[in-house]
Amino acid sequence: MSIRDVVLTRRSLLLILLAVAVAVFVVEMLALSPRVLEWHPWDYGNYVEMGRAVREGQNPYGADRYYPLPTILWVFVPLSLMPDWFKIIWALFPFVFLLLLFGYRGVFPFFYPPFWFVVTDAMLDGWLLFPIAWLFANRSILAGVGAAFLLFKPHVTVFVVAYMTLRWIITHDWKNLGAFFAMLCALWLPSFIVNPLWLLQMLGAVQGLGTRANYAALLPMLTSSIWCWWWRGGLAHVGCLALLCIAIMLFWRAFRYDPNRAPAIQLTALLLNPMMLAANLITVLPTLRTRNQIIAVTVVSLGAYMLDALIGPFGGGYALIPLAALYFQTHDQFTNPLANQP
Repeated sequence: MSIRDVVLTRRSLLLILLAVAVAVFVVEMLALSPRVLEWHPWDYGNYVEMGRAVREGQNPYGADRYYPLPTILWVFVPLSLMPDWFKIIWALFPFVFLLLLFGYRGVFPFFYPPFWFVVTDAMLDGWLLFPIAWLFANRSILAGVGAAFLLFKPHVTVFVVAYMTLRWIITHDWKNLGAFFAMLCALWLPSFIVNPLWLLQMLGAVQGLGTRANYAALLPMLTSSIWCWWWRGGLAHVGCLALLCIAIMLFWRAFRYDPNRAPAIQLTALLLNPMMLAANLITVLPTLRTRNQIIAVTVVSLGAYMLDALIGPFGGGYALIPLAALYFQTHDQFTNPLANQP
């Protein structure tokens, strides 16, 4: 079979999968439409409320509402103008993104619990898949544009964006650097015109998290970082130190082995940033390169989900997901599905 025939076969399979997914979705919508309309995804509801607050000239920040104003202006305000049923369309797009990004292999992450969390709460994280894939692949211009869009959720992506910006400066990649700063100015400068004090208001809302009486007790439930083990206390301290040592070793090996290094930076940030939630681990998927890696990480994620169900609520098991993906960064040549072709 020729390469052309293989490509056509894969394209045909992808089209079939898309057609089946759409057909199943339509049938489910017709059969369950009353229930679907009663579905109120928590994060999506927050997005709409924040967008509505800005439209009405009110302060959008408060408990559990601390996105940058550019995110609110360019994403949440438009969402607040949409009819209620648009939440279904918004939640459907990540399925399409996975299939477009991975082809037939994109079916396997449908069983990936962080993907479930993103879909069931209609979270913004699912829309980060393509921008972060462009960044990992260092696509000309698109990587710079993607970096700017990734800052719509800065606590998830700020470290890898900072690394790539420094890399572009060192390597004189003026196309991506120019695209990044041009898009960053276009997205962020209007927010300071609308509200020059928004950054202080947002930081005040974030600092308010620490003053919530139940927040410290909730940390082991909410976070998916290594520190979740430490906060659990007791023998879990040993687990935390062991995982931390493994993470440092794997990061060092990946940083030396993989000339791209951006995926290793993102995975390490997911492990060490105490503000990470399990749903944020959807950004692990674009770091994976082969079908076996996708399946293996999905299996690990299901194990983490079962651990959470058995002894939880406990998010520490989810730290094993980026740890497994970091291990794969030390093996095989890097071939991002969206990488530039020679």
